[in-house]
Amino acid sequence: MPTALIIALIFLLTALSAYFDAKGFVYAAQSWKAGSIVFSTALLSLVNFIVGVTLYILSIGFQQRAGVQSAALQSIFWFAMTVVGIALLDGTIAEWSVSQRAVAVIVSAGIGWLLVSTAH
Repeated sequence: MPTALIIALIFLLTALSAYFDAKGFVYAAQSWKAGSIVFSTALLSLVNFIVGVTLYILSIGFQQRAGVQSAALQSIFWFAMTVVGIALLDGTIAEWSVSQRAVAVIVSAGIGWLLVSTAH
């Protein structure tokens, strides 16, 4: 499989994983109302986490093919995408200042560089 395709699959699977996990976190934050659990919302959270972790495990296979063996690097890439996903889904990214958005772009680029530069 060509390296460019592997990298594209890593980004796609990790982005989808982060999206579903971000939805899981947003639903989890909404699963308690007035001290009582809202089971339907908690279930939505759980389902999204299951889909997210399944996609994450698939992405790990492609990351290992690309030479990224470090669990720390594999997870930090997912973490950065998940944090941005949560901010997008719950709307808080709209409240970020220009400097906060710039830092997010720089940090994301740095994480991407780490992922690519440490691959064997």
